[in-house]
Amino acid sequence: MNAWVHLLKKELRLGMSAFLVPVLTFLLLTGVAAYFGSRHGFAWEVVFGVALFATGFQVFYLVYYLLHSLHAEKRKMHLWLHSTMPAYGLLLAKVAAGIISLLVTLLITGTVLWISLYQAEHISEQLQMVNVTNLGIFGGTHLLLAAISFAGFTIFYWMVYLLFNRYLGSFLSLLATLAIFVIGSSALSAFKNTAVYEWVTTWGEIHLTGITESINFETSLEAGTEVTTQVGNLSLYFGFYVFEAMIVIALFVTACWMLDRKVEV
Repeated sequence: MNAWVHLLKKELRLGMSAFLVPVLTFLLLTGVAAYFGSRHGFAWEVVFGVALFATGFQVFYLVYYLLHSLHAEKRKMHLWLHSTMPAYGLLLAKVAAGIISLLVTLLITGTVLWISLYQAEHISEQLQMVNVTNLGIFGGTHLLLAAISFAGFTIFYWMVYLLFNRYLGSFLSLLATLAIFVIGSSALSAFKNTAVYEWVTTWGEIHLTGITESINFETSLEAGTEVTTQVGNLSLYFGFYVFEAMIVIALFVTACWMLDRKVEV
């Protein structure tokens, strides 16, 4: 365990540049947006837009972080693969370092988003019918889950690329990997349109209430315009999360097997 913790610390040090670039870019864009927005009297509204985009875009953060880290290892593959750590330990250290960086980055963009939301009067008035706290928790949790899912696919296809790279050049390996990605994505999309997929995933219904409220406007000559609100209902299925988790675990296990048995040879 101590060896893995030391490996994680090493990954955090190596990934510092990948962590700092998005953070500094976000802070720079926020400053520029606030400056130009203040000249027209809506600085916080512009900052809110930048923070919202930056927070949502972090669903791809682990893909970016892992590609940066894995590409760095490719240039010294012989050193990385000669580690006494098994493949799952090597890859989990990279994923863990990426998740830590993602959480810190989310904390920064999320804090700016939260502050700007309540400072921007026009936006806060429009969101009075939204439970911001519950919506933030719901959105943040699913953003993290989606990012981890994308990370599983990234690691798998990177190992496919390395496997091809043993026999083909870098360019042909990239083309072959892209071809497998297209075929695999098409097959998965086709499967998701089948009754089998619906049967596998639509169980364990979860009812979510209180996140948003819908607004209804009723107009009549006698009573004028009446505004009523109604709690919006949202249903999710536990089976969907189990299916997605199984896919990610299967991809990660396969990637570890390829790294141990095929790429490392």
